[in-house]
Amino acid sequence: MSERKNNRGKIEIMSDILNLSTSGIKKTHIMYRANLSYEQILFYLNELLAKGLIRQDVTDGSLIYRTTEKGREFLGCYLHMARLLSEAEGEYEVEESDTTAPLISA
Repeated sequence: MSERKNNRGKIEIMSDILNLSTSGIKKTHIMYRANLSYEQILFYLNELLAKGLIRQDVTDGSLIYRTTEKGREFLGCYLHMARLLSEAEGEYEVEESDTTAPLISA
């Protein structure tokens, strides 16, 4: 799951659900592990199902959600983007610290 410094956006929540669903998981387990309300989990599961990013399976009489191939592709792209952004933040911090160094005049 992703680091939570502030509120998550829609894409981040969707990636959390896809990550949880890679090996199959029940709705209530997604709800608790992703820290979502019942209304939120219904919204996101419907959204992910409609986009073909997850599928429903019945296993031992229980409804299980699994990430589809398209969902794994989405998750890979999201993780790649998150890495690029975190690398960019690191570069920005280095540049920022360089500009705050005191100037020494001769």
